[in-house]
Amino acid sequence: MVRTDAPSLAPGGWADATLARFLDWLADVRRMSPHTIFAYQSDLKDIFGFFMAHTGEAISHQTWQALAAGDVHAYVAARMATTARPVREARLSKTSMNRRLSSLRAFARWLAAYEACENAALMTVKGVKTPAPVPKALTPKQAFGVLEAMAPAATAPQNEAVAKRRDFALAIVLYGLGLRISEALSLTRDDVTGDILRVVGKGDKMREIPIPLPVRSALEVFLKSTQDRMPTSPLFTADGTRPLTPRTAQRAVARVRHELGLPEHLTPHALRHSFATHLLANGADLRVVQELLGHANLATTQRYLATDVARLKGVHAAAHPLK
Repeated sequence: MVRTDAPSLAPGGWADATLARFLDWLADVRRMSPHTIFAYQSDLKDIFGFFMAHTGEAISHQTWQALAAGDVHAYVAARMATTARPVREARLSKTSMNRRLSSLRAFARWLAAYEACENAALMTVKGVKTPAPVPKALTPKQAFGVLEAMAPAATAPQNEAVAKRRDFALAIVLYGLGLRISEALSLTRDDVTGDILRVVGKGDKMREIPIPLPVRSALEVFLKSTQDRMPTSPLFTADGTRPLTPRTAQRAVARVRHELGLPEHLTPHALRHSFATHLLANGADLRVVQELLGHANLATTQRYLATDVARLKGVHAAAHPLK
């Protein structure tokens, strides 16, 4: 299973033999693809080569157990340095480094489990911190297209109409109120009878969200069509009694995504992202959006600003003292 075009590791001995057994285990037990196995092989040979040069010793059962977290930190520093490596060897990105550290952890855990060679420092080494991904939102046109596609037709049969009204009400709650899918699915019918929604989010933190007229109208139509249910029962259910699952909600959104040919990032959570992005694009205060989303940290909300570069440029141009 060892490919000869992987980076060379000299000398052989314990390191090469043990690595070969590990790669065979990945193929035979884990059923990994040849491409994935080659990635592990390349990562680990590079790590072994650095450890040998760094410690001045060949990799063996004993020297492996003696390696410390500091040795891994030295590897990370060397491979991510801009000037320490030969010109032909590009500086590793944070993503590439995290993949190598993941390979190292996997190998260390396999050694402990199957080769009686344990090194706790290597099994628990942490990855390099990477920037939080920018939330992916829909355009306003796409968001309204989703709602239009999910709106129930007046001529739909009764059994289909209830499910359509439920899915539409859920979508407009996610986009119109910016709820997390878990928050929306935990609502009861009693929760949405006023003009203000009180929802308990992460960390048991309660927040109040005004319910705009379009959301209120969709909820009223849905509530009326299911008025035989108890006020304390779940708002969104699969059969009138059991709460709707996130997977069912995801499938409903996925159907519309395929119908409209929208990008793969359209999920229930993308409707929440769109809520925040569109509020900020329309001039909403960042602190207000933070409260509406239930973010404990303002920095989390600030990520949405990165999705609205055009608005930021406009504000900058209009307000700059040197304009």
